[in-house]
Amino acid sequence: FKRSEKTPIESLTDRELDVLRLAAKGFTNKAIGVQLNISDRTVQGHLAHIFAKLQATSRTEAVMRGVSLGWISQSAGQIADE
Repeated sequence: FKRSEKTPIESLTDRELDVLRLAAKGFTNKAIGVQLNISDRTVQGHLAHIFAKLQATSRTEAVMRGVSLGWISQSAGQIADE
């Protein structure tokens, strides 16, 4: 049994995780951009990559996958310890 495939969360970059965590807190794309000092378009690009990697079709679904993978706590926007 060869275990070379990454789990979806392992394939997220640190910046994508930052974006996902802020999305979980309810931040808009613009607010995420301000918080991370990146443009709205860059936030959109990160979200598109997150959706693809987590096989999600919405922010809510992506956040729920983050919760199910243990990276985001279920209590409103609280981030799980790393």
